[in-house]
Amino acid sequence: MKASDIPGGPKRGEILCRLSEIEDGMAREFSYRHGDEMRDIFIHRMGDEIYSYENSCPHAFIPLNMDQGHFIDKTGAYFICQNHGALFDIKNGLCVAGPCNGQSLTIIDVELKEGNIIAL
Repeated sequence: MKASDIPGGPKRGEILCRLSEIEDGMAREFSYRHGDEMRDIFIHRMGDEIYSYENSCPHAFIPLNMDQGHFIDKTGAYFICQNHGALFDIKNGLCVAGPCNGQSLTIIDVELKEGNIIAL
């Protein structure tokens, strides 16, 4: 899904933030509202790589995290749903363990250009 396709979301080409504003190994969250509909996304940084997903567990459609910017399990290898313990591959969002095994997080298409994270 393109970030610009989210109801009430950013416009195509809009700068969401600078890469330097996200601590390595952490994420930055964004919320968008359109009428009664609320959509949350997060952008996770691993060095110079970014991974962006809708912040919604495919098992129960609730946010993965309980603490702002914290999505990674203790090993640092997976995103974890803090409610059900589901583990997700950071690079593709695939659930590899837990109640939604085989399902995936919704990827949000953004790009990193000249240090800026931009909505597609």
